[in-house]
Amino acid sequence: MNRTKSSWWIGMLFLFLMGNGPAEADDALKKAAEIRVDHEWDRLDEVILGSTKDLRVPGYCPGITFGFDYQAGNEEWIRKYGGRKMAEADPEFYKRMITQVRNLVKILESRGITVHRHDPALLTPEELAFMSEMEKGYNFLYPRDPVIVIGNHVIETALKLPMRTREKFIVRRLFGNLLGYNPHVQYVAVPSVSPSFPEKGGLYLEGGDVMLNGKEIYVGHSGNASSEAGIEWFRRYLGDEYTVHQINIIGFQHLDCVLSLVRPGLAIWCPRAFTGDLPDSLKDFDFIEVPLDDAKKLACNVLVLDQGTVIIDERFPYLKDALEKRGIDVIPVPFDAVTEMGGGFRCFHHPIQRVSSPIN
Repeated sequence: MNRTKSSWWIGMLFLFLMGNGPAEADDALKKAAEIRVDHEWDRLDEVILGSTKDLRVPGYCPGITFGFDYQAGNEEWIRKYGGRKMAEADPEFYKRMITQVRNLVKILESRGITVHRHDPALLTPEELAFMSEMEKGYNFLYPRDPVIVIGNHVIETALKLPMRTREKFIVRRLFGNLLGYNPHVQYVAVPSVSPSFPEKGGLYLEGGDVMLNGKEIYVGHSGNASSEAGIEWFRRYLGDEYTVHQINIIGFQHLDCVLSLVRPGLAIWCPRAFTGDLPDSLKDFDFIEVPLDDAKKLACNVLVLDQGTVIIDERFPYLKDALEKRGIDVIPVPFDAVTEMGGGFRCFHHPIQRVSSPIN
């Protein structure tokens, strides 16, 4: 009997001996399964979404030439407004972003998905000020990057942007409230990044680079986020149970900027962003191609609700048509204000629980 089955039977025996009936046992087992993600396309049941609260303009940081620079003229703008509230720097843009985020939250909650928020209110003043001497501003829109949930592992990552390193403290509080439901969940942290944030030799691992396909794990390497040292740490931590593939990309920050796995055998990608061969486990996929210019607007970065349902940015009707021709229900919504900050739908959410539920 393997460890998972053994733990299940021990739990059932404990409940029986304590005199709990079937209803109580069911409730306990549901809670014990609340943290689990194995595939990109399993049904989304519980999620962390980004927050627009107290959004600040990113400060200029020498040497960082990725992320919030997909739009022309950003450097001049962040030099002028870096560290200021977005509500003051560009109030109309900020209002539009809030409206788009509220719309997405409403859609997910209407489908019965439990929503948690990547909320800066969870931080202490000291945590909020963490690394502010390195880079002004902060952005809590993208909970994808500071954590990776894979199987029953919760991995606190190591981010390359100084401004975003404070997000790990939110991750600890959110998952600290959930871990008590399941003693078998493993919580670990990637070794902390050096405060010098070295370009070479630094150990970085970011959630936007990591994609799950059962025991096959894909990790992007662009030179702008996850490093080879971080990928090797990840490979060693997961051990022989998983196969970790490094996928090399160019011109983008994360793998999920140029690839989404929609269901078994179906993906969205921007082929011009890849510099090497794909892993064998992806080579037979049906790939919907996105042009380079649209990939820079994060067209590939979608939100998969289940194997038959995907949320995409409304700006790309050809992507909607291509998905619908393959039997996917598509929900197009406005999200351009959020993507202008450097992340799309996948960046804006991190699954806590995805349940295997094939679509016939």
